[in-house]
Amino acid sequence: MHLSTVALAAFSVACPQLGSAHFLFPHLMLNGVKTGAFEYVREHDFGFMPHNNDFINSPDFRCNEGSWNHRRQPKTAQVTAGRDTVGFNLHLDFGIYHPGPVTIYLSKAPGDVRDYDGSGDWFKVYQLGTMTPWNGTDQGWLTRDKKNFQFRLPAEIPAGQYLMRIEQMSVHPPYRQKEWYVQCAHLNIASSYNGRAPGPTIRFPGGYKISDPAVQLDSWAQPPPTFAPMPGPQVWPN
Repeated sequence: MHLSTVALAAFSVACPQLGSAHFLFPHLMLNGVKTGAFEYVREHDFGFMPHNNDFINSPDFRCNEGSWNHRRQPKTAQVTAGRDTVGFNLHLDFGIYHPGPVTIYLSKAPGDVRDYDGSGDWFKVYQLGTMTPWNGTDQGWLTRDKKNFQFRLPAEIPAGQYLMRIEQMSVHPPYRQKEWYVQCAHLNIASSYNGRAPGPTIRFPGGYKISDPAVQLDSWAQPPPTFAPMPGPQVWPN
């Protein structure tokens, strides 16, 4: 199923509750400009629906279910490390309604990113969690109601083609069962960096475990939690 911008709009009008509560990240943000839906972002076949915790043990956790079917459709954005600002924008400029962290990772392709399944190493380049201190409320999440997430590419990234992966983990369901929203974009990064390799790195699946403190966070716990650990490793370059 290919979700064009028109189809996204029609679906959201027909199903407003689903469209506002569940979401996609179909737009690459490039130097503050929202690009077209799936112009540089790899589509997937799971629509607006989230996955639950078992998803983190699947290879689909890399770029979402069925994304490999669409690997040849998006273009590859030409960007420069240390100069350009990149990120993702939600469909139809909706803001994130569910509380939870947003993280963005990069994984270097061995060749053409359109032929890369994301099975290599991933390093984190962006994260956004809660206010400090946090009072345990949904309103304390800095991700809440945001429609895009942007950051300047670090200069310390080797040249090459990359998958850029955004992940939002919604922490509101009970019994520590999370909802996961994942999408990938294609980047060709120009860089003169030749220092140590970015890290720490993880792989998907295997990088997260159900027992991780971030996954175990129960936002409905009583008394309310006062600290929300972030999933995954530290942000490169720290």
